[in-house]
Formats: sequence, C-alpha cells, structure tokens
Amino acid sequence: MNKLSSNNSFFSKSSVIYIIAMVACALVISFTDSLLPQGVSVGEAYALLVLIGFMSKDNRMVIAGAIVGTILTLEGFYISEESVALWIAWTNRLLAISIIWVVAVFAFLQIRFLEDQKESEKMKKAYERLQEETTYSKLLKEIVILCNSSDSVEEVLKQSMQKICEFTGWPVAHIYISHTSEDMLNSSKLWVLDDWSLYKEFKDVTESTDFRPGVGLPGRVLTSKKTSLIKDLSKDSNFPRARIALGNGLKSGLAFPVLIGPRIIAVMEFYSKDQVEEDAKMIAFTETLSFLLGRPFERDHAGLRKEEYENHLRRLYSRMKAVRDEERGQGDSQRTADNIHDELR
Repeated sequence: MNKLSSNNSFFSKSSVIYIIAMVACALVISFTDSLLPQGVSVGEAYALLVLIGFMSKDNRMVIAGAIVGTILTLEGFYISEESVALWIAWTNRLLAISIIWVVAVFAFLQIRFLEDQKESEKMKKAYERLQEETTYSKLLKEIVILCNSSDSVEEVLKQSMQKICEFTGWPVAHIYISHTSEDMLNSSKLWVLDDWSLYKEFKDVTESTDFRPGVGLPGRVLTSKKTSLIKDLSKDSNFPRARIALGNGLKSGLAFPVLIGPRIIAVMEFYSKDQVEEDAKMIAFTETLSFLLGRPFERDHAGLRKEEYENHLRRLYSRMKAVRDEERGQGDSQRTADNIHDELR
C-alpha cells in the first residue's frame, strides 16, 4: 500500500480527478492511433498516462497508467490500416511499450524518493521536538537548582533571567515587584541586557514608571495572573513604552507573574528584537516558572519572619531577666505574676 495515500480504498477520492484525466487522455491518443497506419505508432504518447499517475503520487495509479497504455498500444496494431511490413509495425509498437514502462520505472523511483524524503522530514521534526523538550528540561532543572540554593533572591532572579535570555535569544529582561497594599508594580531595577548603552533610555523610563492593573504589559499580567504576550509592540495600543522600545529595535514582549500561592509577588518581563509567535510550550514553561521563582521570595519572607520571632524572644528574655534582677535588688518578694506580666508587655 502506498505510504503517501491516506485512504484505505483502492483509489482515494483525491485520485478521481487523475483517473478522469487518464481516461480522457487515453481516448484522445487511441482515437488518433486508429487514424494512422500500423507503421506509424503513437504509443509513446501513452506515457502521459504514467505521468498523470505520477502526479497523483500513487504507485497504483502509475501501474494502471502503464497497463492501460500497453493494452491500447497493442490494440492500435489491430485497428490501424496495414502499410508496412509486419515486423516493422510490431517493432514500433514494442518500442512504444518499452518507453511506457521505462517512464513507469522512473515514476516509481521518484515516488519512492518522495516517500523517503517525507519520512526523513518526519524524523527530523521528531528529533527537533525531542531536542526542544530536552533543552526545556535542562533549563528548568538549572532554574530549580538556583531556586533551591542559598543565594539571595536578587541573585537567583538575575541568574534565572540570564539563563532564559540565553535560551531564547532575547536581549532584555527585567522584573517588577508587586506592592499588594498599593496594588501597583514598581521596578526592582534588576536587569539583564545584552547592550547596556543601547537600552539605557528604555531602562531609565521603565524604572521611573509604575504600573497599575491592566496598564501596559506588566499591568495585564497583574490583572490576569497569567503569561501575556505582545507579538507586535507597534500594533499594541496598551503599551506606554512603545515608542522607546521600537526605537531600540524591540518588536515583541512577554511577561509572566511570579507567584506565592495565588498572590503575585513580582512580574518578570522579556523583550525580543524579532517578532515572537505564541508557543504553547513556552507558555506552559513560563507557567511553571511562575510558581518555581516564587520559592526564593517565600523562603526569604519565611527567613524574615523567623528572624523577627527570634528577636522578639530575645527581647522578652532580656526584659524578664531585668525584672528578676530588680526584684532581687529591692527584695520585693510580694511582687505578683500580674506585675511581671505588665513589665513584659
């Protein structure tokens, strides 16, 4: 069965037009052959039937064209008028049949080549997908290691942005910090740039601009809590920094939230010099990063809470010790627990 045919029937629906063309061509050639004497054979023209079969990319159509051409060439010998010696007439007919089958063999070989090429393309695409999956997995593993390290939040974020930029080829990365009480995004002034002088104006404007929900690329992420992509910055009416970004050669932007549970703690944005098309794998990858990059923030907050608690315990212990020292100095054995409680408060 032909690999290029997607229909299980002997001839697919797409082959009908080729069958009609073959029949019409065969009738015309056969009629012409019947008007000529036996010594003048037009059997070579039946090779057109083979070529029509080849156009359908179906080996069965090629075989059908060759067989029909052979039968009609032999039939032409009997319906044509005698004009030359019998051996000459048969020689012409046999040569025509040979040409038909030579063309058929070349058609078989070409179809086989196309099948192999298509299979090779499938293998190539499968390999590219595998490579892409492997690369994503490698990058994710590297960021997981960073997020679980003892490095500061700033260092983890900067290295993560650097790795993402290297992976995608994006020249600009920046992160905003969310202030829940104000429902606003402020620049962290943490950047990854491949050319600091080129993007200086874009950097300065970004650092002096705060974003509220729904405003600009970061604001949209703050509202939706999902990855947002602007394919063409020049066509987006809700991107306040468009003029400067376009002047610096930036064409597309992507941003995603950094989450602690359901709460946005930061928004990370990236910009590209090329137009970025929506990629399901990239979107899924950034959704994973949203929660993964929240871990350093969570760990940092937990560390602050622990330190504050320990400091509070130290203060309580110091004040209790001071009360006891005071009791010993004054010899006040009647001091009550309520008085001590008042001192500790």
